[in-house]
Amino acid sequence: MNNPNTIFILGYPRSGTTWFANLFNSHPDVAYRHEVIGRCYSYFSEQLFYKLKHDDGLADQDYETALDIILSPNVESDRAPFFHKNHLMLKSIRLHYLFWIAAKTLHPLGSIYKHLFYPRADNLALVIKETRSTVNMDSILSGLRADKVVILFRHPCGALASSLRGIESGKMTTSTAEMRRCWYTENIHKPYLRGLGIDEQQILELPRHKYLSILWAQQNEDYLAFTSTHYDKLFISYESFMKDKESNITSLFSMLGLDYDPMVEDFIRSTSGSSEARTVMKDSSSNYYSVYRDEKFDPDKWRHELSAEHISDIENLTAQTYTRLLDNNIATS
Repeated sequence: MNNPNTIFILGYPRSGTTWFANLFNSHPDVAYRHEVIGRCYSYFSEQLFYKLKHDDGLADQDYETALDIILSPNVESDRAPFFHKNHLMLKSIRLHYLFWIAAKTLHPLGSIYKHLFYPRADNLALVIKETRSTVNMDSILSGLRADKVVILFRHPCGALASSLRGIESGKMTTSTAEMRRCWYTENIHKPYLRGLGIDEQQILELPRHKYLSILWAQQNEDYLAFTSTHYDKLFISYESFMKDKESNITSLFSMLGLDYDPMVEDFIRSTSGSSEARTVMKDSSSNYYSVYRDEKFDPDKWRHELSAEHISDIENLTAQTYTRLLDNNIATS
């Protein structure tokens, strides 16, 4: 198999990346891996994973090994919904879903699952979504020879209102003191955090919405600061993109070397309208993580969810970063 056209989808959590990544996943020539670096790092040898994180590129043999790990189907990095794929030996969507459920439950079935659903094609596009961290991500992108890096961003109040809602409902975990300390240690040398003039104790004492605001800004500052020349960066505003989905998708797919397949159009229709229009198989145990968007979906719901004080606090910490992201936005509104 020839090396695939590798596309990364990055973004702060709750920025629309799940729907956006599955937009690509619905294409029959795309192999999609969900958070594979964060979920499947144990499949790499310690030496190879170190090289991937620190060497800003891999030798050919190491790259082939890493690529095989990424391409190997894994119940941790595969995620429903599933779609028809030209590159699979077993093409039934329902059987794919059933084998995935079985392999999640009975671990010895994992090897069979990998054999049945390993991509076999020369015209493959590999799409990898990562949202958990930007630590060492620039080197990882270079090591996996990314061709394009698509960075999806959402108005910070929208992303953080969704995160706060998830934490309050128990769908997302809140940060512990130790997590805040680790994050501070990893990021204190960076210009944005240094510019705030904030110390570790203040980080520990921040109210949740302010801490998340700083996380949002720092993660997106990291995306803006990526300096590798090995790949092209494309910044996309979620709100702008969703205002004219069909036009923006056609343009974006053309930039990425993908045709606008009828299955992509079907995914958009199935996940952006009434429940009667849905043809995509169940994707999540919770609506909070679902790819579905009904006709009443409002990307500006945060304006009614957040208090004026919280909105002011969030915007004070994120406005400059958000403006820079908008300056790089390629989506039409």
